[in-house]
Amino acid sequence: MTASASRRGTGSIPASTALLTDMYEYTMLSAMVEDGSVHHEAVFEAFARRLPEGRRFGLFAGLGRLLPLLTDFAPDAEDLAYLREVGAITEATEEYLRDWSFSGTITALPEGSLYWPHTPLLTVHGTLGECLLLETLVLSVLNFDSAIASAAARMVIAAGDRPLIEMGSRRVHEEAAVAAARAAWIAGFATTSNLEAGRRFGVPVAGTAAHAATLARPTERDAFAAQIATYGPGTTLLVDTYDIPAGIRTAVEVAGTGLGAVRIDSGDLMTVAPAARAQLDALGATSTRITVTSDLDEYALVHLAGAPIDGYGVGTRVATGSDHPTAGMVYKLVAVGDGPGTPLRSVQKLSADKGSTGGAKTVSRFPDGREVWTLDGSVPEGASPVHVDVIRDGVPQRVASAEEAREVAAASLASLPARAREISEGQAFRASEQWDEAGSGDAGETIDGGETADAEESPRGGGTADAPRTLVVVDVQNDFCEGGALGVTGGNAVAERIAAHLSERAGDYRRVVFSRDWHLAEGDNGGHFALPPSAPDFVDTWPVHCVQGTRGAEYHPAILGALERLIGSGAEVVHVVKGEGTPDYSLAQGRVAGVDGGAPAGGTDLPSLLTGDVDVTGLAFDYCVAASARDIAALPGAGTVRVLGDLTAAVHPEADAETVQHLTEAGIRTVSPAPSAAPTDSRKDA
Repeated sequence: MTASASRRGTGSIPASTALLTDMYEYTMLSAMVEDGSVHHEAVFEAFARRLPEGRRFGLFAGLGRLLPLLTDFAPDAEDLAYLREVGAITEATEEYLRDWSFSGTITALPEGSLYWPHTPLLTVHGTLGECLLLETLVLSVLNFDSAIASAAARMVIAAGDRPLIEMGSRRVHEEAAVAAARAAWIAGFATTSNLEAGRRFGVPVAGTAAHAATLARPTERDAFAAQIATYGPGTTLLVDTYDIPAGIRTAVEVAGTGLGAVRIDSGDLMTVAPAARAQLDALGATSTRITVTSDLDEYALVHLAGAPIDGYGVGTRVATGSDHPTAGMVYKLVAVGDGPGTPLRSVQKLSADKGSTGGAKTVSRFPDGREVWTLDGSVPEGASPVHVDVIRDGVPQRVASAEEAREVAAASLASLPARAREISEGQAFRASEQWDEAGSGDAGETIDGGETADAEESPRGGGTADAPRTLVVVDVQNDFCEGGALGVTGGNAVAERIAAHLSERAGDYRRVVFSRDWHLAEGDNGGHFALPPSAPDFVDTWPVHCVQGTRGAEYHPAILGALERLIGSGAEVVHVVKGEGTPDYSLAQGRVAGVDGGAPAGGTDLPSLLTGDVDVTGLAFDYCVAASARDIAALPGAGTVRVLGDLTAAVHPEADAETVQHLTEAGIRTVSPAPSAAPTDSRKDA
């Protein structure tokens, strides 16, 4: 019997990390060894296509844990014997792996950094075979640690200046508990109850007693007396084993008014905490702190913000990512050579909802936090490259300690504007975008060592520079769909139809322009809002809607999905916001913006993006769609402007014929978007 066979099922811990992976990594490797492609140069990239649902930012964690695991990723004799035994590798692959070690280069974001949809988080450059093998291990570490850090960061924001204790060890795998404690501390938690996290990573530890300590003694008083005799009156006493008021009274009687803290682990904390504070103060224990636990998460912490609480203990929810236990990162091949020493060519995945953007990228950020990437290695003026070396030509580099990553995270979170720090569910505050200094979009990509291919021939899923039209999507926002503050009947269906149209016809467009109402929270926005006691007339005045930073102002979920697919395919996407204190209806009255409403990655003049032929869709047909179409048609350089009638809905559908007539008089046709349908002069759904 081989050593690996005898070890199987025993639960023993391996000496290397080479089997902490999926079998297909080795079966793919074997096929590449057999055909010789294993030695071709390649670039892989880890990124997240989207943030977990409802999250506004991600916090990158796990790099410090990953590096030693990568260093130990070298199959030993027992590993190789097992791989042969289960049929994962061929004899030639066994020889290839016998003295294997990673010889390439890995760069990544600094641990503790913010990340966004499509941020290149980690880049692996080496031979195809060695890069391929690292996929599962990279994703295993970064997906878990970043999910925990991102959830913990939201809790840190919600807690304000009140300290948080991580105490989720009993809810997850024993090694996951250590990783979770480290990630939560990087995100800003003050301490952990996990001793191994303290020993291994230097995370400060904390802990006193659980209910068993009280239940084990004849009385609660006996339990408190034993703890105080051991640790002094500055300790924390758990006072809710039986009755909270009685427990507090006994705690102060035993410890005196200098009692350090009481912990409460049950009950309605919004009611219990004020009562406990009042009782402690009445007993003279005015300096005694109140710490609460009991299934807390970021939403509970927001709810408890006004309660007299001095600290929190968070367990299950932080250790499991607060409903998002993985960050959703993927690891994709983005460039590869066709032989040893041949130039790299860009490759990308075009699968629906699972696309990638080809090419080795250089990631940079501007001082205001905007993130961009280039394919030619350049860094835009005013920006700074952000990746750091993790491994350089096979040699591990020094990466930040957990304490240093914690400092990076604190600065990262402090840099977020108020809208991005909101705990309520929302879309990603910004996205990582390709830099285009001229603002004219990506007309092609560099392949085979520097020649520029025409975009039409480039394997991209988005529009091309030679495509004849621009698509405009007007104000398909949550507040304008059913259930929103100003919901238009049919709005949800329009959102779904526009998303389907983009999925089927994105290649017909050279760019897609999305607009949003982006009203200010203060005032009536130039008479646009009907503020109490006034009532809206739904002609010139409206209910409060699409206020910056609210869910109502965000794109409909179907549009978000379409937007992510467009970005993943490399399409040129432009965002426009309007109505910032003014009663704007037309997209042409707005300004080009980033996905977060801030300044775009490249300075762009809006009229220059609306020249040539334009298709207009969105909400509402009789207001913002019609106004946008008319203004676009009046711009210098305008071509044929069409409203795709099936992809709109009206506030006043009874007046559709009149709206169509007004558009016709302005030279704008209202047509069906179906490729086989003949253009009409009336709305198909009217």
